[in-house]
Amino acid sequence: MNYNVRSASTVLLCFVQLLQAATAEPIKISPHPQLFLDDHLVAASTNLARQINRPVKHPANPLIVQTLPWEKRLISTYGTVLYDDTTGKFRCWYTAGEFRDGIPDVPDGQVTAEYYICYAESDDGIRWNKPLVSRDKFGLHDEHNIVVPGGHGFCVLPEPHDPDPERRYKGAGGAIFGFSADGIHWKTHNWRDAVGKNDTSTCVIRWNNEYLAYVRYQVKDPKWPAVMRGIGLCTSDDFENWKPKDVTFTTDEEDGYPWTQPYGLAVTPYGDQLIGILWMIRLDEVEGNNSRGDEDTELVVSRDGRNWQRVADRARFLEPTPGSWDKGRIHAPATRMFVKDDVVYIYYSSTNTRHGSGDWGKPGIGLATLPADRFVALRQRDSNSEAVLQTPPLRFDGSALLVNAQVQPGELQIELLDKDGQVLAGFDRDACHLTKHDKLRLRVSWVQDECQKTIGNAAGFQPVALRFILTGGAVYAFQIVDD
Repeated sequence: MNYNVRSASTVLLCFVQLLQAATAEPIKISPHPQLFLDDHLVAASTNLARQINRPVKHPANPLIVQTLPWEKRLISTYGTVLYDDTTGKFRCWYTAGEFRDGIPDVPDGQVTAEYYICYAESDDGIRWNKPLVSRDKFGLHDEHNIVVPGGHGFCVLPEPHDPDPERRYKGAGGAIFGFSADGIHWKTHNWRDAVGKNDTSTCVIRWNNEYLAYVRYQVKDPKWPAVMRGIGLCTSDDFENWKPKDVTFTTDEEDGYPWTQPYGLAVTPYGDQLIGILWMIRLDEVEGNNSRGDEDTELVVSRDGRNWQRVADRARFLEPTPGSWDKGRIHAPATRMFVKDDVVYIYYSSTNTRHGSGDWGKPGIGLATLPADRFVALRQRDSNSEAVLQTPPLRFDGSALLVNAQVQPGELQIELLDKDGQVLAGFDRDACHLTKHDKLRLRVSWVQDECQKTIGNAAGFQPVALRFILTGGAVYAFQIVDD
C-alpha cells in the first residue's frame, strides 16, 4: 500500500508555542515506541485531542473460573499473568479463597480471612489448566495448585538473568515477599514492617535499577469517618531491604474525593515510560459508607515511578459491561500488561456483584486486548482545520521512522525541523511519503526529484524535531529504529 501525501495548506502554530519548541532542551529517545500519553514529547500542538482507546474484551470471558474446592469463595487476578518466552506458555498466579465448611473448630459457612496464591498455565492464553503442582498438605487438600499459602495479591516478577538461580522469580504481596527458582516453589519472608496493612493487589516492578512496590496506603482525613484508600510505594535496591511505604497517589476533588478512592495500581514498564492501570472505587454517597460502590479503571503515566499524570482527561479505560458476566465491577486488573505478537494482553477479574454487597457473586478472570501501543489516539479536535503536533528537539540512534497510525491517504504528513525550528531542506511536508510497514505502522520517507531520504539522512543535523500534521484518522506512537 502506498500513501502519497500532498497538501497546499500550511498550519501556523502560535508564536509562544513556536518559541517554546525552538528553545526546548533536546531529549534523547530510545528505539522503543514513543507514546503520547503525556506531554513529555509535545513541545507545541494545535487542534489536537487525546482519545482513550478502550480494550476489547474476549468473547469467551470469563476464561478462568471457580472449578476447584479451594476456590469456592474467591478467584481473582490479585496476582500476575505473563507470557514466558522460555517455556512458550502463558502463566498465571492468582488469588483464591474458600469457605471452610466442615473444618474442625471453624463454624460451617464461616469465611476466614485466609487467602493464597494459586497457579495456572495455558498454551494460548485462552484455555487454562490448573496443574496440581504442590504435594504439601494444605487444609483438607493433599494435592493442589496453591504455591504461596500465605499470599494475598502476590505479584510475581521474573528476572531470568539474576546470577542466583534461586532468585530468578521474585514476588511480594500482603505481608510477605519471597524468592523462587521456578515460580512454583517459594521461600517467603515477613514484609509487614515495610508495608503495614496491605489488603489489595501488590504490583512490583524494576525501574531505573530500583525495585518499586505499589501497595495499599491508608489515608487519614479528620473529615472522613474511616481510613480512606490510597496508593503507597515501597522501594528497595536488593528486594530484601525495603523502605517503609509512603503515599504516591490519592484522589482529588475533580475525582469526587472522598467518595472516589484509588483501590490499586497495576504498573507496566512500557518503553521509556510506566503505564498504570488505576483501579478506582466510586462509593455510594451515603453517610458512613466506605465500602459499597462501583469499580472501574483509568490510565495514568509516569516517567519516574513516583509522579503520576492522568491520561485523556481521566477517561474510563476498562469498565463493567451491563448485562455481561462482569456487570458488577472490574474487580482487579492483573499486576501488569504484556505485549505478544503486537497485541497488548490485559487480564482482569470481575464478578456480577458490587463491591460491599456482602456477596462475591460468581467471580472469574477475563481477558481484554489492544493493538500494540494504541492506548491513546491523537485526533483532530475540530475536523474543519488541521491538527499539528511538534516534538521537542530529539537525539536518536537509528535510520528508519515508523508511525503507529490509522490514516487514509493524504491525512498525515510529517516534516523535520532543525534546532532553530526551521524545516530541513528536503524534509518538508510536501515531500513526505508513507508506505505500509506492517498492519499497525507506516514507514516514513521524503521523496523529492526522484531522491528518497529517511530520517537517517537527517541524523547529522541532530537534534531534530518532528512535526506531525493531521487532517483525519489517528496517530498513536512513533519510533526511530535501525533499518
